Amino acid sequence: MVEQVMYRINRQAVLRAFLQAAVMGLVALAVAFSVNALRPSGGIALVADWSPKARLMAAWGEGFVIPLHQAAEFYNTREAVFVDARPEWEYEEGRIPGAIHLPWQGWEQYMAGFLDAVPDPDTIVIAYCDGEACELSEDLALLLREMGYKNAVVLINGMTVWRQAGYPVEKGPYAGGRP
Repeated sequence: MVEQVMYRINRQAVLRAFLQAAVMGLVALAVAFSVNALRPSGGIALVADWSPKARLMAAWGEGFVIPLHQAAEFYNTREAVFVDARPEWEYEEGRIPGAIHLPWQGWEQYMAGFLDAVPDPDTIVIAYCDGEACELSEDLALLLREMGYKNAVVLINGMTVWRQAGYPVEKGPYAGGRP
């Protein structure tokens, strides 16, 4: 009998705690949605495209992201310079042929070589790295834009999409060749 009373008391206490937590959660959600709706900027979108491409285009405009087909066209016509923002070991594992190695980490050491190879700030510069979440190329393209290369753009998920499309890849240490 004592056990039944204790079970009923514990069950009621647990149920009461659960209901209190649910009410507090609902109040918190109501406050959060209200504050979001009353923000001067219109609030944060509850449903949106948070992909790297959408994020970059929203932050820097359409001219900051280049689609693969256009990058390949620039590669074939030699109208653009490709810049690999990845670390050396990844660069040597495989890169777009002729891509200049300008890794984001330690870019200062490589910048003189880049400036020698690409002296014209009107040149189309396509920065890439690998992986949809990789931000090395974004950071590098922003740096190059700050330095006056106004046509610096990003090929999102560069090496992966390049390989998947069957475009050429070269391996090994950089030996010169097509910039």
